[in-house]
Amino acid sequence: MKYGIKSHKAIILIFSIITLFTILRQWQYGEWYGMRAMSDFMGSFFLIFGIFKITDLSGFVIAYKKYNLVAHYITAYAYAFPFIQIGLGVAYLLHIFPLLSNIINFMIMSLGFISVLIKLIQKEVVPCACLGTLFKHPLSLVSLLENALMVAMSLSMVLYHYE
Repeated sequence: MKYGIKSHKAIILIFSIITLFTILRQWQYGEWYGMRAMSDFMGSFFLIFGIFKITDLSGFVIAYKKYNLVAHYITAYAYAFPFIQIGLGVAYLLHIFPLLSNIINFMIMSLGFISVLIKLIQKEVVPCACLGTLFKHPLSLVSLLENALMVAMSLSMVLYHYE
C-alpha cells in the first residue's frame, strides 16, 4: 500500500473542521475558556472519529487489531472502542461526567499513543484505523501527535478538575 501526503488530507480537513467548530462554540459562549474549548474539541473529535469507525465496524476491528496492544488480544475491546469514543463525545459536549470522561480518555489515548509509538519504532507500515476504513492512511507521526494531543488535554483537565 503506497501512502503520501495526500493520504492525510482527510484527517487534516477533519481536524480543521473540529477546530473551527470549537472556535465557533467559544464565540457562542461569549468568551474563550480553555478548558471548555478542550471539552468541545474532544467531544467533536470523538463523535466524528467514532462514527467513521462504525461505518465499517468489522473492517475497523481488523485494522485496529494490527497495532493496538489491547485490541490485538481482546477483540471485544476493538468492537467496543468506537462506541466508547462516541460515548465520550456525548459526555464532553454535554459536559457530563467530566472527571470520569477525562480519566477514560487519558487511559485509552495513552494506550493508543504507546501502541502507535511501538509500530513507528519498529518501522512497520500499518494502515491507521483512526478514521475507520473509509480513508486510507498509514500510522505516522500524525497518528502519534493525534494521540498525544488527546492525552495532554485529558490530563490537564484531570489535573484542573474541569467540570
